[in-house]
Amino acid sequence: MTTLMEIKPILPSSELLELLEGCDLLASDMALSNSRCFFGYRRNGKLVGVVGIERSGTMALLHSLAVSVELRGSGLGRTLVQFAEAEARSKGIRALFLLTETAEQFFTKLGYQLLSRENAPPEIKKTAQFSTLCPATSSFMSKQL
Repeated sequence: MTTLMEIKPILPSSELLELLEGCDLLASDMALSNSRCFFGYRRNGKLVGVVGIERSGTMALLHSLAVSVELRGSGLGRTLVQFAEAEARSKGIRALFLLTETAEQFFTKLGYQLLSRENAPPEIKKTAQFSTLCPATSSFMSKQL
């Protein structure tokens, strides 16, 4: 479907905000910071897939995985996660964590394991996604890289 070469770094923008909101994902913490980056895939010039990484030392929070409705089931989500994992490895990140309300099964198929939120590393607990934005009922998952 896509090659990793087609996925590129993107800056927070109204286009990114529109895709996240269209996929019912939080976008209030989208502001650019040194620890957060986004990668996107465009089809016919339109942003149709995105994934974000928020780094904290040798670990990171995977967030904002969004695929436009017309491309769901195409493998783009899996490709975006694999790209983010490769990018994280190249930066010395050894573990990825994530919070999800709807995609636990998807991430389990990609090798992520369910964890208790109480066992989250302090660096991950400090993120806005973990501490304030995602509900306490969200599944907390991780994968060693």
